[in-house]
Amino acid sequence: MSRRSRHYESIGVTHVGTLLAEALGDRAMVRRALGVWPAWEQAVGPQVARRARPIAMRDGVLYVNVAHPVWLQELQPMRDALLHRIQKLAGATVVKELRLKVGPLPKLEDARAVKEEPKPEQRAPIPYELARTIRTVPASGLRSVMLRVASKWAALPRS
Repeated sequence: MSRRSRHYESIGVTHVGTLLAEALGDRAMVRRALGVWPAWEQAVGPQVARRARPIAMRDGVLYVNVAHPVWLQELQPMRDALLHRIQKLAGATVVKELRLKVGPLPKLEDARAVKEEPKPEQRAPIPYELARTIRTVPASGLRSVMLRVASKWAALPRS
């Protein structure tokens, strides 16, 4: 195990998605690129996805608003199974807990995306300056994740 330098100053821990959202200024784009929102839609299917949608994710907890108390009553017993499916699709360490509540549903950015089959992952060339900056990250695992996310981001349609 390596020792830290005496001059090491901890800056805390922040999720890479939060950093990207702040840097890019578009949280919705980063969420789509990171795959948790599409994983929800794929895990629950189109019928449930129309009535229960993720609204936030903090510290590994995915918060989902449900349209009606009857849907909450229906989904509550299935929460562990849904969590397992999301973990399988989005990565086991991304979502650690699932919390459901009755509340307003956010508008679907593209209603057709819920009804269609999941599209294969699209990637695009990363802007040179961004790629050059990411390549300066010393941790190879983090660097590869950042390059993959940047490539997904570059492939997203611009409004």
